[in-house]
Amino acid sequence: MLDKNVRSSRGFTLIEVLVALAIAAMGLAAVLGVVTNASRNSVYLREKMLATWIGLNRVTELRLATAFPDVSRTEGDVDFADGKWRWRQTITETGIEGMRRIDITVRRADASDGTAVATVSGFIGRTQITTPTAAANWAYAGQQ
Repeated sequence: MLDKNVRSSRGFTLIEVLVALAIAAMGLAAVLGVVTNASRNSVYLREKMLATWIGLNRVTELRLATAFPDVSRTEGDVDFADGKWRWRQTITETGIEGMRRIDITVRRADASDGTAVATVSGFIGRTQITTPTAAANWAYAGQQ
């Protein structure tokens, strides 16, 4: 026969279950916070990468142009990666004759605060534009 003073250990008490549920809820909340933060970071990095590509494309277009750019500030829109983007290009003097600095800021066209997602800087020199392409002679010296 069992002693009436000995407690039966067949299950959990209500307090034990509530404590376990509270600990599990705190753990799940921490995991949810980490997952949310990781998702937000991946969206931010995607936006920054796309904006950087747009800025680099603008710098490349200026370098490939046949005219040396004037000191100016221009803006434009571009559709890129299923989104509308707005870029602002600032061309300034560098203090070196025949060389200009290019700064391009890129943001989402629908961004209400107007904050740039990425800024790309580069340089362009007059010699990059005016130098003719070299005509290479690819014939082997022994060939006629």
